[in-house]
Amino acid sequence: MKKLINMLVLPLFLFSAQSQAIKADPKEIPGSHVGVAYLKPSDNKIYGQNYDTYMHPASTLKVVSTLAAILYLGHDYTFKTTLSVNPKNVVNGKVKPDANGTLNGNVVIRFVGDPSFTSNNYRTLVNTLSKAGVKKVNGDIILDVGRFGGLSRGTGWSWDDIPICFTAPAGSAIINRNCVFAQLQPNGIGAKATPKLSAGSPITITSDAVGVAQSNYGGNCELEANLFAKNQYHITGCVPVMPKNQPWPLSLSVSDPDQWAVDWTSIIFHGQKISYHSIKLARNSQEGYTTVGMIESKPLGEMIKYTLHRSNNLYADAIAKTLAAEYYKLPATYARTSNAIRSILSKYANISLGNAHIVDGSGLSSHNLVTPRQMLEVLQFINLNDDKIGFIKLLPVADVSGTLHWRASTKNPPLAKNVTAKTGTLANVSNLMGFMTTKSGKRIPFVMYTNAISFDQKTRDLVKYHRIASPHLGHERYILENIYNEKTMGQDF
Repeated sequence: MKKLINMLVLPLFLFSAQSQAIKADPKEIPGSHVGVAYLKPSDNKIYGQNYDTYMHPASTLKVVSTLAAILYLGHDYTFKTTLSVNPKNVVNGKVKPDANGTLNGNVVIRFVGDPSFTSNNYRTLVNTLSKAGVKKVNGDIILDVGRFGGLSRGTGWSWDDIPICFTAPAGSAIINRNCVFAQLQPNGIGAKATPKLSAGSPITITSDAVGVAQSNYGGNCELEANLFAKNQYHITGCVPVMPKNQPWPLSLSVSDPDQWAVDWTSIIFHGQKISYHSIKLARNSQEGYTTVGMIESKPLGEMIKYTLHRSNNLYADAIAKTLAAEYYKLPATYARTSNAIRSILSKYANISLGNAHIVDGSGLSSHNLVTPRQMLEVLQFINLNDDKIGFIKLLPVADVSGTLHWRASTKNPPLAKNVTAKTGTLANVSNLMGFMTTKSGKRIPFVMYTNAISFDQKTRDLVKYHRIASPHLGHERYILENIYNEKTMGQDF
């Protein structure tokens, strides 16, 4: 089960908490672990504290995985989802059914882990057959899902986050981000709420969640979800009755991406009135077919910018797995993904990650461990080679864009617009790493990690429900302001 308040960000709470001014505070949160690594202008010496301590990188790991993707695949790489048929059914490059609209043989849909692929894209792809006059496939619809192998979620991902869209599974088949947006309609205080699902979405949702007053929501009375096989959900717990009885939004990840693909295939083929024998899954290459339809994604550089700005975990893992599939020419497992990232950084950037433990491309796993020094080495490579790799422009900018738009520690001068960086957040973890334009106008790399953050229960609840900015951000601002002012940690501050 998962407390669904963590899935939902109410704009009123978010903006009031994150955009308020945070004063620089030299005091660390008691018991937390702080690691800092940075350079000064025209100085290659590393400054900071605890920069050889292994810590959880959270989403700052996306910088590592997406850098490897750019180095090996390039900004212009695209994902290509294809539809293929028996070559006997192709004339001059186009599908040609018989006079009755029958296509003899199988149809192969090859999914390639494109995180941007949607059900509308899928309809367009299948419309290749409809436009050709196909009414019946005298064979099977074969879904090739062999691009990625092994688990679709990484080891060390929090089990109770599984029902939430930010942990959507990175399988070969990705449709609508492997995520469902639904609503829970309260029916008054004390009454069971009713789930509301968009027509045609191939999942089921049941609920015994009870409506409560807004003032009573929280603590031990929260919304929770259970996720079962074949993408079935059960919602339980409490749901606040909102003004004007507004429905409560739900954001749910699918449990089985293969079943999700099968169900969407059935919906789309039936919607286009094309019959077939059956839908089958294949994990080996389907040879002897001719491609007659294709959906091509936006260039990788644009997708990585979206990944870093939104801190999208599905995009990060799909991109990292694609890197491994291209690098090894084998189905991409998480183990191969980690090895590919290491090998590419070593070969193309002369970066050794040493004893760092990398599990995934997104940073979701609590098993990931890196040191601030290792991450600073990655950043310095980017800093020195950005004219060739064009990476820094893909990162969020403080007070301007992405996850740094509202971050309280960097929103106000002198840090606003002078910090270009990636955030990283997990339970009890809050990190920031990237580039600072200092008071002298020089761009330098920095890493600011804070792990093992813990507060008293009242403060924890206020932070959890976005009613206040996390108190640790005051110390983060203090460190960053001193880096901006080109001071030496331990001497000048």
